[in-house]
Amino acid sequence: MINIIFSYISGTFSPLLPALAGSGMLKALLEILKSLNWINDKGATFAILNATSNAVFYFLPIFIGMSASKKLNVNPYIGGVIAASLLEPSFTNLLKSEENLTFIGLPLVVTDFASTVFPLLIAIAIYAPLERLLKRWVPKVLQLFLVPMLSLIIMVPLTVLVFGPFSEYVSSGIGIDYMLGFSRILTGVIIASFWPFLVVLGVH
Repeated sequence: MINIIFSYISGTFSPLLPALAGSGMLKALLEILKSLNWINDKGATFAILNATSNAVFYFLPIFIGMSASKKLNVNPYIGGVIAASLLEPSFTNLLKSEENLTFIGLPLVVTDFASTVFPLLIAIAIYAPLERLLKRWVPKVLQLFLVPMLSLIIMVPLTVLVFGPFSEYVSSGIGIDYMLGFSRILTGVIIASFWPFLVVLGVH
């Protein structure tokens, strides 16, 4: 089981490494140019290059959705749409709401999915068998639109209601406040040690 999980994660990230590495190096170069005052960080040139370096990280859920779907041999574009739905302004504007939100009567904890990984990895792992199941049930003449439609109707709300809040609960459950009260130095050592894993899981 552990081998399967790591194969899934590595198979998802391997195709994305060039984009992540290139964007990361561009971001580092921009910081060097800015520190040397060789570029105006208020100008359009910096804004365009900064957007270029940030794009893959901000829209990482979309790339994760597509790459994970390809790894699991299901439609990568539906995987991308599942992720893109969570970055679309109609959804992200809910983050500003102070009301108690619900989805078909179920309590809704709105999560910022930008730059997250864990919720989409779980979502696509569920979407893959769902797509195969729907293709067995839905007549072939209807599969072109009905399978994607049903996949989106099921997976996007499920991701919003379950996988996103799960990351939030894990984040709050880490107990940083308690550890800070016990020892700030020890807390720094522990969090620094686990930080790369927290980032990968999207609970940082």
